Amino acid sequence: MSNISNLNLPNFSSLENLEKKLPPLHAAKAQTIIRDRWEQLVTNITLSAPVEDTWQALTDPNLLKYWLAVCHGSLDKVHTDCVLDFEDGEFFLCQPLVVQPPSQLQYLWRWLGIGQATTVTWQLEPTEQGTKVTVIEEALNPPWDWQTWNGEGWTGILEQLAAYLRTRIEWRWPWRRMGPYVQIELPAPVYLAWDQLFNPASLKYWLLVSQGEMAPTQSLNILMGDASGAIEMTVHEIIQPGQSAPSFLPYANFSLNRPAWQNSVAGRFWLEPAGWGRSLFQVFNYGWESLPAGLQLSERKILTRFWADTMQRASLMFTPSSIPAGPHNW
Repeated sequence: MSNISNLNLPNFSSLENLEKKLPPLHAAKAQTIIRDRWEQLVTNITLSAPVEDTWQALTDPNLLKYWLAVCHGSLDKVHTDCVLDFEDGEFFLCQPLVVQPPSQLQYLWRWLGIGQATTVTWQLEPTEQGTKVTVIEEALNPPWDWQTWNGEGWTGILEQLAAYLRTRIEWRWPWRRMGPYVQIELPAPVYLAWDQLFNPASLKYWLLVSQGEMAPTQSLNILMGDASGAIEMTVHEIIQPGQSAPSFLPYANFSLNRPAWQNSVAGRFWLEPAGWGRSLFQVFNYGWESLPAGLQLSERKILTRFWADTMQRASLMFTPSSIPAGPHNW
């Protein structure tokens, strides 16, 4: 037998370390690290009332209820929670950060206590006419329609303040026939969050579906609670992630009905990005005017509490460590 070591084997040294010498195309993978939006709304008005009266209207619970909301607690106690209650089931949980009478008031607030937190800053400046009021709201990765809803809302709020200070009568809007609107931020990208939320097993957990299928033209029986009974959801349209331009974001349109209602209330679920690897899960209802007048407000309050509980259950399905990386983390 010949000695293999004596063989004259070819030298392939030129083919060593090929991955470094000539890496394949697309071998270097780009990775998104941050995809954030910081947004700011600035609104102002000049009032005929003096600064001291304006400050009192911003902070005194006995006055806030006439132009903004019923205040449970106090907006002038720093780092102490309070609630601005619209008395239709919806409210802001607030925590004052800066109280400098009579020039600056700043607080954090969360819609229903579970939505995204934003900062609200009130600045008061004395003028020859009375007081210049500037309110600034700042948010990180808010809903995409935030500038429309909140931006238009602040002009109405300041005009209510102006009307109250001029007349000293109530200028709060009555309870709204639109809503409730409920949101919660999830530590998962849109594609993954949608798939996890809307599979049949998950629906039984967070939505409390006892019977039915989440599919167009289908109905689901939902248990709202021992005290609230059940509600029927009829699904009208489902748009999957990536299905519809221009946003390619998913949503589902539905209607709700209970035996006493004699009619239905429309609604929508939808998801949108809230920064890289996170999403904002939202639900909204409208059409309460189609229900008997005596049931509208009381049923709206019940549904608001149900959706808040539902969103919190949905968030419990997600933990950062369980979310895999993937091509659709947006």
